[in-house]
Amino acid sequence: MRLFSLCVLCCLPLQPLWAQSFCSSPLRVGFDDWPPYHYYQQEGARRELRGFAVDYLNAVSNRLGCHLVYVERPWKRGLHDLERGRLDIVMEAYFADERARYAWFSIPYNPGRTSLWVRKSGTGEESDLASWLAHGHRLGVTRDYYYGPEITKVLQRYRNQVSEVNDVQNYRKLLLGRIDGFLGDSLATPWGLKREGLSDAVVPHTMAIHETPTFFMLSKKTLSGEFVARFNEAIVAVGDSGEQELIWRRYTSVR
Repeated sequence: MRLFSLCVLCCLPLQPLWAQSFCSSPLRVGFDDWPPYHYYQQEGARRELRGFAVDYLNAVSNRLGCHLVYVERPWKRGLHDLERGRLDIVMEAYFADERARYAWFSIPYNPGRTSLWVRKSGTGEESDLASWLAHGHRLGVTRDYYYGPEITKVLQRYRNQVSEVNDVQNYRKLLLGRIDGFLGDSLATPWGLKREGLSDAVVPHTMAIHETPTFFMLSKKTLSGEFVARFNEAIVAVGDSGEQELIWRRYTSVR
């Protein structure tokens, strides 16, 4: 179990009491390439890790006085390493009972909105996904992505009209007319479309689809419940300071 020392910061009188806990060693953070949540950006000769979740976690760690070491891992391997204690934190995670066996979950920091993305000329008048599928539309979804219990039931009901691929394949299938829309994260999809040069061809449907908040996952093998409580207080402080809103705006102006 990692140890966190307590010290009084007389030289920093504006720092709140909960921030007086320091990490005794750097925290290892797993990430994969998923812009704009976590991705590398070239800055001249330097390659810099950027992203909404990265900036948010950096803001939290600054309040805790913790140093972070980011370790690139495929998502499933990151979860495995967190369970084994080879990573301390992973980002942008949905809650699941099986994961709670080996990980603490922070308080949510991202609303986690999913939208239906369609061709610009095919927005339609349907008000919900079930009605849209009932009209015979074909839907693309992202393989291994969880859309919540209600949407999962709808997808099972119309499974003959649903195909599972990766995000970029959904973009191309939509333009080729092989599907009529796909489900995609409201923050990540605009970035993916822009990268593929499709921002003007594909738009979000007006209907609401699904919202499931996302969390930081923290390893129970390396971090204590007391640290998680202080970590959550730091998340609240980031929100109260207005920094959360600034970070969000930084990554929502892509379109």
